[in-house]
Amino acid sequence: MKSALGYLTLTKLKNQIKDLLRSPAKLVYVVGMAALLVFSVLGRSGQELEEPLPMYMLTAILALFYSFMFLLVLATGGNSAKTPMFTLSDVTMLFPAPLHPHRVLAYGLLRQLGLSLVMALVLVFQYGWLQVLFGITWQDMALIILGFAICIFLAAFCSMAIYVRSSGKENATGVLRVCICAATVAYLLWALWMCREQVLPLLSGGKDYMPAVEAGARLFSSFPGLLFPVSGWTAGIVGGLLSGDTALLLGGVGLCVLLAVALSLLVATSKNNYYEDVLETAEVAQSNVTAQKEGKVQEIVPKNVKVGKTGLGKGWGASALYYKHRVENRRAGVFLLSNMSLLFLAITLLVSFGMSRSMDGDVGAALAATFAMGTYMQIFSEALGRFNRELIKPYIYLMPEPPLKKLLYAIQETLLADCIEAVALFIPVGFIVGAGPVDVALCIAARISFALLFTAGNVLVERVFGMVSSKVLVMFFYVLALLVLSVPGIAAGVAAMAVLPESFGMAGLFLGMVVVNIPVSVLVLYLCRNLLQYAELNGR
Repeated sequence: MKSALGYLTLTKLKNQIKDLLRSPAKLVYVVGMAALLVFSVLGRSGQELEEPLPMYMLTAILALFYSFMFLLVLATGGNSAKTPMFTLSDVTMLFPAPLHPHRVLAYGLLRQLGLSLVMALVLVFQYGWLQVLFGITWQDMALIILGFAICIFLAAFCSMAIYVRSSGKENATGVLRVCICAATVAYLLWALWMCREQVLPLLSGGKDYMPAVEAGARLFSSFPGLLFPVSGWTAGIVGGLLSGDTALLLGGVGLCVLLAVALSLLVATSKNNYYEDVLETAEVAQSNVTAQKEGKVQEIVPKNVKVGKTGLGKGWGASALYYKHRVENRRAGVFLLSNMSLLFLAITLLVSFGMSRSMDGDVGAALAATFAMGTYMQIFSEALGRFNRELIKPYIYLMPEPPLKKLLYAIQETLLADCIEAVALFIPVGFIVGAGPVDVALCIAARISFALLFTAGNVLVERVFGMVSSKVLVMFFYVLALLVLSVPGIAAGVAAMAVLPESFGMAGLFLGMVVVNIPVSVLVLYLCRNLLQYAELNGR
């Protein structure tokens, strides 16, 4: 007799393959991803360095990346049974079945390992630059992907083990987060102390960052730098295989095996029943899937929302949309900027610090590179704005106001937040890279112009592809539309930089973008001014 869990796994796999073959949208997405992968690889073929960078640098990069992902999974999933190891169908079939809870838990962990492998496939798109810098092969890339999958799997295993042992304890979540943050901060402080001789000159205004990079790479590619739990061990396994370091390989494998055995014993000896919370999690996950299929956007808000003052206070007719968005931001725990925007701002500031040290004193190049990185992340932050969430609600269609007026008030809060974000971002960036006030002002204006352009692109995609049920295809068309709309502004900026005297630096680039982006955005918004009228007629 076949194993019930084995039969369930094989049947699910076959059904997923059939669903892929029968869904044109998913096939288009898979073919598009494959085409992008081929382009990213072939676009860098023949560009390998004459002397590739040493493998210990790649090991250090993997250690830092694995550590970031491990901490992210552990921090978001270790406080409860919120790790998505089971679907609602799993709960319906497995929990009432005469199966031991530990076998069901093992099935969930194996399923999580499969999901980790799927997540790790995203790393394939990094093969191009890794091949250029380190000369790796596809076999080496497979090892990197496998190491990432093992790291994510063990992180999920740790999350489940922590939950099983701490279920029912109200203070467990806070204690866990404090312990994770304290361990991470202590590890980083120890790393800085070990590299203090190379880091102190940078803090004193030094420009030669290579000694610090070299010291950090050597520290994070060998023991004890790789002793950070799980992420350092898996990076040691991959680094040992890539560099032929047997001691590093065996040490990483031994520590991972010991951790897996310890977690298994911890879960097996636990008396807590995880079924109740897993059932709640599965129901929430199923409702999110249903909402996505219906085109709805789920907003993450605090569990206990502080209502505070009630009512809009201001606004009448279409203008009530703007004040409604402000109230929603306040109740969602947002202070001027959303949590996603704050995360993107922090990443961009870190990038600006690195650019200021790596451009050999070229202030304009550092500012332009930071601007490019910030604009790239701005694509995704605009897609998560309140305008999209407003379109799935009936109120905006029921208002007896002109469609253009409702559209402008619906995007007003997003544009205002974008202006605040631009000022809050590029004033510190200007100080970090040493840019002048004129360049910073033009950079802020260019950032705002791209915010307006991306908002217009969002409206365009909703106008043309709003009735498409596949959100993957909608996102694909959204990115494609933004790329097309951005080409005129980028071309104008490059032309202005070429025409203006060299003393203007990057000012011409930003000025050309502003001059072209704003008219293009206004034109798109004007052409799509009846978006809400047609959406209402089509029964959105």
